[in-house]
Amino acid sequence: MDSWPDPRRDDQHEDESVVEVGELTLSTEDSLAILQLVNQAEDCASARDVEGYVELFTEDGVIIGAMGSATGRTELAAAVAAAWFEEPSGALHLTLNPTIEETEDGPIVDSVMLIMTPGHSPRMISASQVRQTVRWTPEGWRITTREIL
Repeated sequence: MDSWPDPRRDDQHEDESVVEVGELTLSTEDSLAILQLVNQAEDCASARDVEGYVELFTEDGVIIGAMGSATGRTELAAAVAAAWFEEPSGALHLTLNPTIEETEDGPIVDSVMLIMTPGHSPRMISASQVRQTVRWTPEGWRITTREIL
């Protein structure tokens, strides 16, 4: 059985109407690690694990949203603790449809965040678009900016 053509290889396209997608630089392992990072942030939010959450950011990490902005892990910790306090007990943070775009400033992850109450009759508290920029550090991939749009 023939395999599917690799769209990154020019030599497989005889038809000039085929658009090249360009060179991909993130490895599969990096892409998975970035997606895991985004999901870990929501897991920490659901568990109200402030310390675990801020450790997923760089030292100078930033959150920007409707409730204002915070820079650095100390401000991030205070901001998320206050935001989570306003949510119903046990509210779940869920990431949907994350996509990674490679840019000169680093990978950007766009997704949808749902905040829901759990149980047999769940209630949606909010739905927001989220854009996160991530950077490789000695500790692994970390969030540099999280914008809740």
